[in-house]
Amino acid sequence: MAIPSFFKQTKPRGFNYTPRYYDPVKEELEQRRREWQREREAREGKPAGTINQPYRSKIMRGDMRTHFHRRQEKVRKQTTIRLLVIILIIVLFVYFYLRF
Repeated sequence: MAIPSFFKQTKPRGFNYTPRYYDPVKEELEQRRREWQREREAREGKPAGTINQPYRSKIMRGDMRTHFHRRQEKVRKQTTIRLLVIILIIVLFVYFYLRF
């Protein structure tokens, strides 16, 4: 374990990534497959680069903003109901205390 120094700052470690294996045949095959896909999409009339996605998320732009607003309204409503119940209990308690 190193002794900490107040005057000398240590430099961060570098990141040297070298791939362990490169397969030029696989790269060429993938390139040909992409070109073939583009040609097929052009023949079928689809725009290039479109991907058939069977699942589409139900989250739409702005949903989080409205979610937080709705959540805040729900919490505010619950707080109001809780406050009214507490006030009702206190009033009943005071009524029974003064009555008997």
